[in-house]
Amino acid sequence: MVKKDRGFTLIELMIVVTIIGILAAVAYPSYQEYVRRTKRTDAQADMIELAGRLQRYKIANFTFLKSDGSTPIGIADVGHSGILPQSGGATLYTLALSNVTAGTWTLIATPTGAQTGDGHIVLNYRGERCWVRGSDKNSGTACTPSATTNWDGR
Repeated sequence: MVKKDRGFTLIELMIVVTIIGILAAVAYPSYQEYVRRTKRTDAQADMIELAGRLQRYKIANFTFLKSDGSTPIGIADVGHSGILPQSGGATLYTLALSNVTAGTWTLIATPTGAQTGDGHIVLNYRGERCWVRGSDKNSGTACTPSATTNWDGR
């Protein structure tokens, strides 16, 4: 009686490796986009928390200006580092306040590091928000928030 070899042939192994390679090539970009979207959502949550700090500053001081009455407050004036995430790790967004007056402000998150090219995230004193996406996301310009814009890019 002839003993039959058991196991896989080289061709069978190559087919399995090819299938795994194809699955990885399809899944990895989707995973990267998921991670990028999650980091953007975390930044948006931090921006809302910072907006609360800004509003508390105004409640305490009746203005978004410093005590001299003409100098706009900065992010550091409300106890924020101006980078996201604050908890450590690589910087993903830098925050800047712009258009600060006695009663208004606009907060802009500019992507850096792993988030580069993801687009600016903008929030203003009214809670209006927008996010630059598509071909504009690498232009270096932020969008203008309004009642009809949102962070979903729709």
